[in-house]
Amino acid sequence: MLRSKPLIVSVAFVLVLSLSALAANPNPAHAGIAKGKFLGNVIAGYIPSNFATYWDQVTPENSTKWESVESSRDNMNWSQADMAYNYAKNNGFPFKFHTLVWGSQEPGWVRGLSASEQRAEVIEWIQAAGQRYRGAEFVDVVNEPLHAPPSYKNAIGGDGATGWDWVIWSFEQARQAFPNSKLLINEYGIISDPNAAAQYLEIIQLLKSRGLIDGIGIQCHYFNMDNVSVSTMRNVLNMLASTGLPIYVSELDMTGDDQTQLARYQEKFPVLWEHPAVQGVTIWGYIEGETWQDGTHLITRSGQERPALTWLREVYFGNGDGGGGGGGGDGAYADFETGTEGWSGRNLVGGPWSTDAWSAKGSRSLQGDIQLSNGSQHYLYKSGNFNFSGHSLLRATVKGATWGNYGNGLGVKLYVKYGSNYTWKDSGWQTIRPGEVRELTLNLSGVNTSDIREYGVQFIGTEGSSGRTSVYVDNVYLWN
Repeated sequence: MLRSKPLIVSVAFVLVLSLSALAANPNPAHAGIAKGKFLGNVIAGYIPSNFATYWDQVTPENSTKWESVESSRDNMNWSQADMAYNYAKNNGFPFKFHTLVWGSQEPGWVRGLSASEQRAEVIEWIQAAGQRYRGAEFVDVVNEPLHAPPSYKNAIGGDGATGWDWVIWSFEQARQAFPNSKLLINEYGIISDPNAAAQYLEIIQLLKSRGLIDGIGIQCHYFNMDNVSVSTMRNVLNMLASTGLPIYVSELDMTGDDQTQLARYQEKFPVLWEHPAVQGVTIWGYIEGETWQDGTHLITRSGQERPALTWLREVYFGNGDGGGGGGGGDGAYADFETGTEGWSGRNLVGGPWSTDAWSAKGSRSLQGDIQLSNGSQHYLYKSGNFNFSGHSLLRATVKGATWGNYGNGLGVKLYVKYGSNYTWKDSGWQTIRPGEVRELTLNLSGVNTSDIREYGVQFIGTEGSSGRTSVYVDNVYLWN
């Protein structure tokens, strides 16, 4: 993509998002998962509390670009990249490393080096990235070769005999550094211009003939998408699909007021999503004030969905009934709109009951009142015999009330008990402060998912905690 504008997020705004967690969070059981496709988004300086509500693939917006990692020579800062990578891995989301070779956001210091030094530094950069993120599912190897070749292009092969030797060399290096990742090329201006697509295909065919490329990335930014015809889009997609390689829509956004943006998504998103060669779509930002171009956001600063996102949720996320299994008859899905839905409580001083005091989805959640003390354990749960087969993740959203002394924080875990011995597995310890919201994810690997005996949320008092508070659980669902 083009250089993103600076991301300025106040602590207050982050807190507002965390507390609101959307007035109407959807069940993100994406219909796309059933089709083997992902609908992803970018992560920048922090993890939005509602990210997993909507998206199931992660691309760092800037933190895996060379300039961001190694702004000064031999001093690599991976902290923001690690945050995005670890979040993806902990949630079972595909992760894309974006990007290895690109002229627009290369370190300034590389331009003044000799050709031999440049080549050595590029090799060092690619190998360091591959060593650290060997588990990345995808890698954008070369970004925007038609528009933004790097300053060190000649040091890594230049045009050469093929006209694109520097691109071929980059993919050769990436194949060694990322042997288990799918290697992609990425470019803008393609979806709206068959002539540019034809030029792009020349590079792709050179890489394919050498066994170096695994997929085609096409940026679909507003300046190419807002006014493109669907016939042109289909023509370009068919051109690229003729290679036999999968297509990944890497950077999608569209502008407009609410109704204009909605109309554009309704007209053009299905062309991308339903094309048989398209294996995933990544939208480039979604929160107002944090997208690289004004007017492309899908959620307002106050946490309200714009109509385009509501439409995407209802049509493509399965509206609670598709893909990941919300409402699929397995007993896991719960939004507590009609009552406790068979859930119980242990070590409570009140409840549980369905309440409208807070919700992550719809208008109600499950509430229990607890007495806080160090080491006290409290449960909201459902027991019985459940079959979670075919699903890899269990998720829930939790919140603590604003009252009560939380001490060092209220511990929360999502858990299951399975088998005749009621073997325990949980999501790992997280803590919440008064009023905070957390999305919990439990990886079901190693669990006998056909024999679930109990599942729920455990709340644990910590040192210094005292007094009475309320805890809430909502939007419980399974995901493939």
